[in-house]
Amino acid sequence: MGKNRNGGEKDEDLIRATGDLLTNLIKDPSIMQSIYALLPNLEKIQGAYDRHRNAFYQVLDGAHDKEGELEAARNDLTTKISLVNGMAHLTGKHDPTIPQKLGLVQQIVGKRLSAAGLLVPGNFRMAYEGHSIVARASAVKGARSYEIWVCEGDPLSEASWRHLTTSGRVNRIEITGLTPGRLYYFRIRAVGAVDAGPFSNFVSMMAI
Repeated sequence: MGKNRNGGEKDEDLIRATGDLLTNLIKDPSIMQSIYALLPNLEKIQGAYDRHRNAFYQVLDGAHDKEGELEAARNDLTTKISLVNGMAHLTGKHDPTIPQKLGLVQQIVGKRLSAAGLLVPGNFRMAYEGHSIVARASAVKGARSYEIWVCEGDPLSEASWRHLTTSGRVNRIEITGLTPGRLYYFRIRAVGAVDAGPFSNFVSMMAI
């Protein structure tokens, strides 16, 4: 008995741990109720989105006393979105269409090296800094600039993509010209003296 499975965890250990978990849950059913209460639904996400957007525009209009409220609303919305994305990835193991419909499936990149030897910019990510979306990635040897491309439709269709901005640096690229409340997809590539490198995987971000 005790043959290793699932990454080395023994059956006996899994059975024992699950038994302990069930015992605790049976003793106190409110534990599961508390967990379910934290899970976001459409109504909660919409409410968090509205609070964040309203606070953002109030601060943008000069109501600096609302900055604390804006930060709290931003953190609440980020938490809810992270929970939804995490659950979508988990359910995607059983139904791959769920993360696809939410735009969470990353683009499959076949070519990872350009003719001039330019690599894909690594660790591509985007985040809000104040009122702006800022993109960052790892520098690529031989790159002279970096292009950010944006998509408002199907990110798996090449025709949906368009060039958004070019930057001489990759550690901070500010994104402008977006429509609040719209979901966008972004990708980045390095540009050399004679050609451009392959695109990164895309990431999604909602403009506020």
